[in-house]
Amino acid sequence: MLLFVLSTTAFGQIKIGYMNTQEVLSQMPQRSDIEQQLNTFIQNKRQELQQRTAAFQDSVAAYQQNKSSMSEAQIQQEEQQLSQMEQSLNQYQQSLQQQIQQRRGALLQPLYDKMNEAISTVAENKNLDFVLNEATSTGENLIYYSSSKQLDITQEVLQLIKDTSDSSAKN
Repeated sequence: MLLFVLSTTAFGQIKIGYMNTQEVLSQMPQRSDIEQQLNTFIQNKRQELQQRTAAFQDSVAAYQQNKSSMSEAQIQQEEQQLSQMEQSLNQYQQSLQQQIQQRRGALLQPLYDKMNEAISTVAENKNLDFVLNEATSTGENLIYYSSSKQLDITQEVLQLIKDTSDSSAKN
């Protein structure tokens, strides 16, 4: 890496731009539609989980109510069945988390692709060698100092995305 930097500086100055990807994502026109789709998906899955949880609780209540009139073999069989139901419920809950993450990723991927395309276009237009993200997803800054705001391409990326969104919406 050092050799690359030294050879690049020997032939010309490296141009580095930066931007705030979180700001771009939050202002993309499609973001609210995607959030609504994701919230609807989560709500549906939450209802399914509540139904399964209620069915399990009903089974536990029925078992507790009828336990005194059951034989030892019936009690063992019913407890085994309840244990399996509980394991199944826990597995379903874990599966829901994975499904939500996968759905979130699938819905956001087109936004990431569009943003990356806009970043590439702006970077090529400004002859930038690198574009850095101003902050991580946890909000930590990656850029601690910049001598010039001219290298902040966030607004240009946003404008390009809006322009291409407007033109694709008209088609």
